[in-house]
Amino acid sequence: MRWPLPVVMLVAAAAAACSVPPTGAAQTVPGAAAPGDVQVDPASPVQGDTLMVRVATAGHVRVTVEWDGAAVPAFEFPGGLVRALIGTDPDVAPGTHRLRVTLRAGDGTITGVTRPIRLLPGRFGARTLTLPPATFGLISAKNLAVEAQALGPVLRRRTPLVFWRGPFQAPSTGPMDSPYGLQSMYNGHREWWHMGVDFDAPAGAPVTAANAGIVALARALPLGGNTIVIDHGQGVVTEYLHLSAFGVRAGDRVEKGAVIGRIGATGLVTGPSLHWGLYVLGLPVNPLFWLEAHPGLTS
Repeated sequence: MRWPLPVVMLVAAAAAACSVPPTGAAQTVPGAAAPGDVQVDPASPVQGDTLMVRVATAGHVRVTVEWDGAAVPAFEFPGGLVRALIGTDPDVAPGTHRLRVTLRAGDGTITGVTRPIRLLPGRFGARTLTLPPATFGLISAKNLAVEAQALGPVLRRRTPLVFWRGPFQAPSTGPMDSPYGLQSMYNGHREWWHMGVDFDAPAGAPVTAANAGIVALARALPLGGNTIVIDHGQGVVTEYLHLSAFGVRAGDRVEKGAVIGRIGATGLVTGPSLHWGLYVLGLPVNPLFWLEAHPGLTS
């Protein structure tokens, strides 16, 4: 079993602010209801899930969404529908959270909907690894700063155009190991929890795009190794770490299932393997959630 060791927690925290998005046409999302209706899925979310908030509107209505008092980007779709995505991870406390949706009509009328959302605790394990001194030494302030500088801008992307279609697919045919959310101990030091899933596959095996999007980053990093990040739109990005070779360049448009690189052992890793992560608005969520069909999101 090979263990990739991704380190992007500090980058995710730095990516909380939204950048100015490019323009683009929105896509149709099913699930419209009566004006003012607010739908939240899944009904019983657990840590690591992605919440989808859909708001039906009529006429010229401005919709704002807040999660525990913090603004969440909301995107308009044809047919009088607004959608916002809210990511959760093991650092988002289980229990009751506050969702607030405000609709401001052109005539000045303001309608507010407040809904408590109960987040259930996830079940996350732990792993203990002993690394060679040279490998453990890669975890340094200098390398973390390089990673943050490279990954911060791509995690802040908020492209309004939706590129993905249907459920995401696993980027490797190798068996999954090292699941999402594992608490990690390296050489006796507690570091970070695992922000994705790993695939145990031989060096040179193909790595494919989990869904359609635009390549936002394709470069070597000290910890992630050869790294690819794909922007799928609306603050959803996927990352692919430790590659041995690149098959795409930044700016390329890719379709789901396209080969984008090859399995490798570059960066902070103990052998050939792939780390795959998925971010929603800069927060590392459980990518396995996106492999399933969710109405209005991946189906």
